[in-house]
Amino acid sequence: MFPDNVKNNELAKRIFLNNLDECLYFPKYFEIETINACNAKCIMCSINDWKKKKTVMRDELFEKFVTEVSGYSDWIETICLNRDGEPTLDKKLAKRVKSLKSIGIKKVTLTTNAQLLSSELASELIDNGLDDIMISIDGIRKETYEKIRVGLNYETVLNNTLQLIKIRNDKNSDMTIRIRLVIIDENRDEVDEWLEYWGGIVGPKDRAYAMPAHSWGSQVMLNGMETQKNIDSKPCVFVFSSIAMHADGQIGLCNVDYDVKYPMGDFIKQSIKEIWNGKEFSRTRELHAMGRKGEIQLCKGCNLWDRKYKENK
Repeated sequence: MFPDNVKNNELAKRIFLNNLDECLYFPKYFEIETINACNAKCIMCSINDWKKKKTVMRDELFEKFVTEVSGYSDWIETICLNRDGEPTLDKKLAKRVKSLKSIGIKKVTLTTNAQLLSSELASELIDNGLDDIMISIDGIRKETYEKIRVGLNYETVLNNTLQLIKIRNDKNSDMTIRIRLVIIDENRDEVDEWLEYWGGIVGPKDRAYAMPAHSWGSQVMLNGMETQKNIDSKPCVFVFSSIAMHADGQIGLCNVDYDVKYPMGDFIKQSIKEIWNGKEFSRTRELHAMGRKGEIQLCKGCNLWDRKYKENK
């Protein structure tokens, strides 16, 4: 179905497929937004442009999701329990982790700003089987961090993160912890110091890394934001491997389509399988596989999945 060429074959290997046609079976990765509210107004985030209403995913919708993905637990690589919102605002977060682990999902992860990651919640998430957690800390100094992560408290986030590492170690848990810094002009001169600090704290299986900010498909632009030239002929990994579902069941083109400007389907009315093989996703993949993703405005110039990370080795 898809053209047999170097770029498409490289993409297939990247998502653990023998050939790109296998992607049509079912998504391998999911980002499920169980709540779209947030307790911060970060300056590089899309939240400042959201048009959607604050919503918590209804239990019956999440249960429908669990039921469908249960038939593909051997195929699915990862389910991330957040998209645009702050997942720790969801009072049922740990319970949702447990539901996914109970059906055999290999890796359940989430990304948090850690402001609300109390020792009680950290313990509950670990005990319910969370495999991986990523914490965003975008500065080594309080003034830098709080200028970027508006509404959050640096000391609280730092203490909660250090406490999480201790709890994980005390429980002898295999959960991995990733600490991430998003590079923008405001923190660019702190990157090396940040990497040295967090690189010396995380465990041998953990990761501390810095990465350039992205533009949310050219929807959020900041000074100093890096762009990548000549990328429009390269197919994006996301549309061949992943679904990003919002708290109301709406599914957009990808994980930068925060207001679902490119609707792919409605999980309230359809199954994931139907949406994944629907005409909207099919047409999108066709353009990407033919080296024509630049014809889609949201995809034009987007380098979200091709940024270079910096780590302290």
